Amino acid sequence: MLIQLLMALASAATPEPAVSAWQLESATQLLYGGREAPLYRLDCAGPELVVTQYGVTQLLDIQQNKPVGDSEGTALPAGAAFMALATDKTEPNLIPASAVRNARTGWDMTIRLPKNDPAFLSMPRAKFVSVFTTGYTTAVTLGKEDRKLLATFVGQCSAGA
Repeated sequence: MLIQLLMALASAATPEPAVSAWQLESATQLLYGGREAPLYRLDCAGPELVVTQYGVTQLLDIQQNKPVGDSEGTALPAGAAFMALATDKTEPNLIPASAVRNARTGWDMTIRLPKNDPAFLSMPRAKFVSVFTTGYTTAVTLGKEDRKLLATFVGQCSAGA
């Protein structure tokens, strides 16, 4: 079922930009969406790949089958705190995420993955990538230049594993 949802997201994915929105912050950090307000951050400085999505909204508590408000409370219900790194080349694997309130709206959610995670390793060959959550999820279309940058990043991270 998740793969069908991802394929639907792919058809509604962001159009390929003329200039890549992916930026190497350093050899161990990759940002999507700009340095000032990134949407995604991938960090492989430590023993694991740390994937963060900022400002996640419209979450669903899948244990209670209830929506979670974007500005509700100080703690995210456990049933809403799930994420996966996803591409069109792999099945998403939702795992528990940590979450903190975003200063503007929603939640900043983070997962930790092994550096040999299949979705991570597939990014240089993927048509799209997404940080899949129980809330609003965006599939980002990857162009040729994006895939080159992702190949560099994945190679550097894998070499440091």
